[in-house]
Amino acid sequence: MEVEKREDKDKIKGLSVMLGGGVEGYTGALAPQLSPGATAGVRAAIKPSKVLGLELGYTGALNNIRHAETGASGPDLVRNGGQAVLTLGIAPTAWQPYLLGGIGINDYNFRGGESLGYRDDTVGNVPAGLGLRGHVGHFVVDARANYNFLFDKDFAPGIDPGGGDFEGGGSYQGTVSIGGTF
Repeated sequence: MEVEKREDKDKIKGLSVMLGGGVEGYTGALAPQLSPGATAGVRAAIKPSKVLGLELGYTGALNNIRHAETGASGPDLVRNGGQAVLTLGIAPTAWQPYLLGGIGINDYNFRGGESLGYRDDTVGNVPAGLGLRGHVGHFVVDARANYNFLFDKDFAPGIDPGGGDFEGGGSYQGTVSIGGTF
């Protein structure tokens, strides 16, 4: 009986708006070229049921080129992007582990890295990952880790530009977000 009352108080379904941040890095052949850096984002999620959700969001990240003098002060790579993600909860509870997958697009802008072979580019990606979302009343806390499969890597020098391979690399994110559900 007490569990049912608590579940009714927690706003699991509906529209959520979240703001968060964390770390973003690169894997494969991109890892030795780009240092992990800060990422931040905002997203709106609609959950028509207690387990299924759809998110639309913006993310951005700041990274440095490793072991290179670019002449730029501050971050060498500024990434901005958007994505649409489906989430599937493993259990319809207030503290819910979930899986995620979707599609995204990112704009990569390099400052001072052009002389090293980096170039600005727009790249599609497929995010896939897992997370834990907690609902307490109308508040929501979300922690997630995801990997982004990049469609191409034309922005980085000396790497096969094609997508879909782990050796060429992709990006990863670990974030924590807070927000509210209405």
